[in-house]
Amino acid sequence: MLSGWGTTCGKCRPNLVAPKTLFLSPDQMATPSRAGEGMSLGWLVVVSSLDRRHQGALFELNKERSTLSRGDASSPPKPGLYEFSDIFMSNGHAVIARPRTGDRSDAFTISEREGAPTANGTFINSKRLIPGESIALADGDVIKVGATQIVFRSLWLPGADARAS
Repeated sequence: MLSGWGTTCGKCRPNLVAPKTLFLSPDQMATPSRAGEGMSLGWLVVVSSLDRRHQGALFELNKERSTLSRGDASSPPKPGLYEFSDIFMSNGHAVIARPRTGDRSDAFTISEREGAPTANGTFINSKRLIPGESIALADGDVIKVGATQIVFRSLWLPGADARAS
């Protein structure tokens, strides 16, 4: 036994799969028609926020569109709506849309709310979104809405390093 294995041998250890390795047969592909079946390929991890109840929270992006918004703790949670007690965030601040196809070149996208631009803007990796602009997200992208900082995670997409090359 190798010292790094701990107290079990290689046959007793669970089969480990490298992160972001996903094997699907063609009939298992995530398509919009199958989006309601619970297969999620994107998550938001709250790194920091004025809203302490969401500090370190993990939100699953399992709806066609998910909205990041200012809200209060008294309202019951609604599917696809993530509300923060953050005075620097606008109502309906930003919208994240799931990929439209099962193709790996398709991506989750983020855009600011439609209509009036937000007061404090939406930032992706320190770049401010222009009103009306929609940006494809990559695994590891940092989203800043108001005073809340969120990391986008996905098993579907290559990391931000691969996108830049």
